[in-house]
Amino acid sequence: MKKITLRLSAILMFLAFGTFLSAQTTFNVTFNVDMTDAEGFNADTDDVYISGTMAGWAQPGTDSAFMMTPTDDNPMIYTITVVADSGLAMFKYFRVIEGAASWDNGEWTGDPNRTTILMLDNMVLDNVWGNKPIMVTFNVDVTPAVDSAVFDPEVEQIYITGSFAGWMMPGVVPQLAMTAGDDMIYSAPVLIYEGDYEYKYFVVHEGVPSWDFGEWTGDPNRTLTIDTTVTEVNDIWALLAGVSNYLQPTYTVFPNPVENTLFIRNLEKADRIEIYNMVGQKVKTIDNISTPDVNINAAELNNGVYFISVYTAKGVQTTKFIKK
Repeated sequence: MKKITLRLSAILMFLAFGTFLSAQTTFNVTFNVDMTDAEGFNADTDDVYISGTMAGWAQPGTDSAFMMTPTDDNPMIYTITVVADSGLAMFKYFRVIEGAASWDNGEWTGDPNRTTILMLDNMVLDNVWGNKPIMVTFNVDVTPAVDSAVFDPEVEQIYITGSFAGWMMPGVVPQLAMTAGDDMIYSAPVLIYEGDYEYKYFVVHEGVPSWDFGEWTGDPNRTLTIDTTVTEVNDIWALLAGVSNYLQPTYTVFPNPVENTLFIRNLEKADRIEIYNMVGQKVKTIDNISTPDVNINAAELNNGVYFISVYTAKGVQTTKFIKK
């Protein structure tokens, strides 16, 4: 089976319907499908059609505007460029035998359809005939994030992103937002092709996109191999074998909310302290820390939510405070 690729952005596929919020309402999209291993395909008698939301789900063979043509480089790879509405797009490839319009010769019978989110102009999707996407539910237990005050379910969301989503910034694509369930388990159903992927979970405050509030700082990412046996992935926030640069806070921060002076107590050999606002901008750095107790002038900060990261030899400890 040939590897599926998507230039400009990896393939992101969610069952949940929605639209990507973009000023541009339509995009040019090129669809390619490799017919090399398509069982029964005869290039002399068969045409290849695409149908889907971009085609109004026209029956294959009834509208020649959606008939694909062989590429110059490889006559077994069929291509078409269409204008499609932004947001969630669903589609599937079909054989039309000797010009007879029919729904009977698709890649597979029934659901799921191929699904992608159109968010960039001139996107190119490379597919292989019959490579059926798999429904995988990602679950993450965010209890550690709540306990460490990194995540507040009242005003924040949990997002997933990764190579399967073109590493779109958390908060940018609504379909990447996870849904709260029982016992602080957040979930997202994803249609994803077989292959190897990297991913990570992030906190997004009031819908403001940012890379700064992930489970831990920097590498490694979570890794996953998807095949037909994988239907569910269960993770715990910030728990990954081999990750040593995320630590639960051992220091104390008070008062919270704060008006004037923020007190940090019981630091363990901290190298520096950095404070970020909710959009990921660094607003303050404290270096040369020689005592376990530090006082920070918070009066000069604007009202809002801030994240405080304490860097030690063991890793980074992050928590949150509110300036009022």
